[in-house]
This record gives sequence, C-alpha cells and structure tokens, in this order.
Amino acid sequence: MTRKLQTCLLLTVATVAITFTSVSAAYGQGTWTSLAPVPAATEGMSVGGSGRQIIAAYGFSPGSGDTDLTRLYNIKTNTWGFGLAGPGGPSSEESYGETFEDGFFYVIGGRTGGTPRNDLRRYDPISNTWTVLAPMPTARAGAAAAFIDDALFVIGGRMATGGPCTGPALSVVERYDIKTNTWSTVASLPTHRSDLAAVRHEGKIFVFGGCDGFGNFTNEVDEYRPRIDTWTLRTPMPTRRASLVAGQACGDDVFAIGGFTGGPPLSVNEVFDISDDSWSTAAPMPTPRGEAGVHSHRGRVFVVGGSQPAFGASVNANEVFKPQCKKRHEGDDDDEDRDRDDRDRDNRHRGDRD
Repeated sequence: MTRKLQTCLLLTVATVAITFTSVSAAYGQGTWTSLAPVPAATEGMSVGGSGRQIIAAYGFSPGSGDTDLTRLYNIKTNTWGFGLAGPGGPSSEESYGETFEDGFFYVIGGRTGGTPRNDLRRYDPISNTWTVLAPMPTARAGAAAAFIDDALFVIGGRMATGGPCTGPALSVVERYDIKTNTWSTVASLPTHRSDLAAVRHEGKIFVFGGCDGFGNFTNEVDEYRPRIDTWTLRTPMPTRRASLVAGQACGDDVFAIGGFTGGPPLSVNEVFDISDDSWSTAAPMPTPRGEAGVHSHRGRVFVVGGSQPAFGASVNANEVFKPQCKKRHEGDDDDEDRDRDDRDRDNRHRGDRD
C-alpha cells in the first residue's frame, strides 16, 4: 500500500470518527424550557396526562399541607386551571409514574398526615369526575407504578410517611386488573426499595433507583416481564439516587432526571438506552429537585413541581426537556393529529369502563 493511499485511509477513518462523535454529543444533550409555574409550590403530586393536558393531583404544599387539588395544565396554551377536588381528602406521595390509561387517570395509595393509604382513585378528565375503586392490599407511599395490558402494577414503596426514604422500604408488587376491579400479588421486586421511578416499554416495566429507608441509595435498574412474571437486572444508573423521575421521548431511550442522595437536590439527566442496555448523559435540569411528577408527550419530557430537600421546601417549577432525538417527534400539525387520535382512542375504550 502506498503512503498516499495510507494517508487517505487514515483521514477517512478520522473524519468518520469525528463525525460520529459530534452526532453522539449533539444527540445526548437537548434543551430545557421553563413553562408556566404550578399554581402553588407543591411536591409529591400524582402527574399524568393525555394529548395536550397534564393532570397534577393531590401533593404537599408548605402553606396548606397535603392537598386534594386537581390541577390541569394545557400544554398548547401554557396555562393552568383546576378540576374537581379528589376524593378521600388531602394526600400526597402517591405512586410515582405515568398512570394515565384509556382515557382515565389513576391515583394510587400515598399518605395523609402520618397514615399510609391503600385507596385507588380514578379521574375522568372529560366529565371532570372521580371514582373510588377497589383498595390496594398493601397501604403505602412512595411506590412506583406502570400500566401493561389493562393491568396496573404498583411496585415497592414504604409505610413510613415522613417523606422520601424515611422508613423501611417494601419489595411487594401488586397487580390491579382494570376489567375486574380486583388485585393480586405478583413476583416481588428483587430488592426492597421506595421512592423509585418506573416506565413501561414494549410490554415490559423498567424500574430505576430508590432507597431502602436506612440511608442507602441505589442505582439499581430492573426489568419486569409481566407475561412470565420475572425480574431481570439491567445495567445500573451512573448516579445513585431516589425520588427521581423517568420519562420517555426518543424510541428506546429513558431519561432518568433529578432526585436526591440524602443531600442537596440533583439536576442530573441520564439516558438509558433499553436496546443497548447502556447509559449516557443529557442536559441537566435547570431546577434541581426530587419528588417531582413527570409526563412524556410527543418527544418531550415534562417535569412538574417537586422539592429541594430537606423535603417540605416545595418548588413550583414546571420545565420541559426536548432531547435531540434520532427521529423527529415534534411539529404542531403532527401533534394536533396525534392528539386527536389519542382522544378518539380513549373515547373508544371508555365504553368498556363506564
């Protein structure tokens, strides 16, 4: 091989390497935008939504304590309103995760003052009504939750009510059948954890982080397969933490955002690639916090409310993260079509629930 040919090949390889590195770095960052703040600083809300509406129910506010408010955020107009107050009185620290399914929003467990709750509450945003469903077998706060195939899975948590990581954690996992309004117990979480995060993806549930209530924070990541009722360890998070949120915006990627490790709140934003079982870093959240709520919508992750430990120092921050996805998700016209499809789908399913 001639020296000239060797030089050309080396330059080609170097160019490809530089190009690949640049694309990876750009893809990993993304941008954050501050939105209309939550009407009052609040932590420990249940957050979810469909289409252009985000629901942020219950939660703790320093001025009033636990609340029963149903806060409604319109993504398109960047404004807040209120729905009917939730049943069962004020509460907070209900199961964390996106618990909106087939047109309804579910609120699971939590705490009222010093008492853990086991009630299951369902909100209908179209009729602005709440329904109380069959109670969960295990009363708890600080659990994680996710839906798979018309079933709600509630994972871990704690019976202590003094805030995140304040008491022994649980490993119990309970399954709620939407069609029969009944509960059953399934395979336990591999480790006792509370104040963890969960997302669903392609028929599986992925659980991130948490704490054991004895001062130990974990970076553990587990995958649950409901069809065979088994748990599998995945690659751990780079940062140990609890009270974080997890959202999805880019295909197989999950964004694990914020949290705390017993000290100051975190702004870290780490990206888990489910298909590669690997981690990378994205742009940090502008307002460091734990005990926030999360909603993923069309290539964006909304992080709502939260607290800057010690808990009780609630914030009203409402911020959205837009990663640089490999595939474009955004676009107002496309969003309107998709939101209409979401509403049509939800309305088709509601007849089975009413």
